[in-house]
Amino acid sequence: MPAQEFAHRLLISLARQIREGKDLDREKIVEWVLTDSLDKNDSQYDFWKTRIKKRLDYLLAEEDEETLLVRLIEDACSECPENAPCAEVCPTGAIKKDEEGKYRIREDLCVECTLCVENCISGSIITRSEFAQVASMILQSKEHPVYAIVAPSFVGQFGENVTPEIFKGALKEIGFTDVYEVALAADIITHHEAEIFVDRIKKGQDFVITSCCCPAFIKLVEKIRPRVSHLVTPSVSPMIALGRILKKREPNCRVVFIGPCIAKKAEAKRPDLQPAIDCVLTYKETKALLEAGDIPLDGSLGQEEMKDASHDGRIYAFTGGVTVAITRAVKRLSPHLEVKAVYGDGLKECNRLLKEYEEGNLDANFMEGMGCPHGCVGGPGTIIHSELAKKIVQKHAREALYAQAMDNTKAKEWQEQYGEATDLHSKKVSLK
Repeated sequence: MPAQEFAHRLLISLARQIREGKDLDREKIVEWVLTDSLDKNDSQYDFWKTRIKKRLDYLLAEEDEETLLVRLIEDACSECPENAPCAEVCPTGAIKKDEEGKYRIREDLCVECTLCVENCISGSIITRSEFAQVASMILQSKEHPVYAIVAPSFVGQFGENVTPEIFKGALKEIGFTDVYEVALAADIITHHEAEIFVDRIKKGQDFVITSCCCPAFIKLVEKIRPRVSHLVTPSVSPMIALGRILKKREPNCRVVFIGPCIAKKAEAKRPDLQPAIDCVLTYKETKALLEAGDIPLDGSLGQEEMKDASHDGRIYAFTGGVTVAITRAVKRLSPHLEVKAVYGDGLKECNRLLKEYEEGNLDANFMEGMGCPHGCVGGPGTIIHSELAKKIVQKHAREALYAQAMDNTKAKEWQEQYGEATDLHSKKVSLK
């Protein structure tokens, strides 16, 4: 059984025990994960039992926000080849062998994109998870409302016939108080970013880097390309913006972001951004949560309308979408201002473009950076292939009530009611 399937079964087993309200029986959880997967006499049984135990320990451990989001299980990959898949996929060369020939993750180079997690063939690279906290949190939603905010790439992730309306109904059935599209906040941030671009270019700045989506890209700038960090806009991400707005509206609430991105877990814990988001779940973790609750995704639980966002807010889900949205907003604000845009599709391309700018070889005045190839639809927490996901997102975007971000009346209302009193800026502190 692939490592990711073991991880999925572990989450389901853990969530079921939490829902039962009993003291967690770690041995029982581990045994259930292995049941029907491996015979006890199988030569791989002890290997996977050890891995699953360590994963469970990490899931239930107290959070240490000073450590990296990713962790390599000690001495777990001594059998990996010289060109280990995790090292090959790392965009910054952070995974290397030490003097003893053991793979290590260099904290000074790791930007926490977590691409290594999905490419680890032995399940030895694990990430912090708030899965257990969310499973417990939604059991207390009567005392503290718990809102799920879903990333623009959510459509299609849970099945070809699972519409946004069905998905919203399922999340409410599992215990969330309500569900909102993060693309609503993308509409607000689009206007904000366009205003910043117009102001900076008119004041003579020659290059603007948008910061509004990808935490791994921001870490790439801070750790690998710090010379251009002053060009990054100060806007918070749509995730943070919506979390802040909801907590301004209802201070007692809790907010859970559901998306494709493991790196968002680290973004949510940044000191200058807390306490906008309480927890982050990937689509894979959310799927396990729904399966643990035996929640059907056939529409039988009801279908609730999701019409929060514009076309342009929804296309933040794939590479180039942010550029399209902000460019259209710039043209509304300053029709004669030229936007000469480039976008990095994956961190390796982002790094190349930033290097070109440093060397004076980049003919552009605006850059969008997406850490994952194809954008958020290609994130490590996704379930379906990125090209299919992009097509589904495009269809969903075409069904929006509004074409452009600045036309979204709900975004305007929320901005006027709560956004005016909500800080939409980040200090962009060092994330070391």
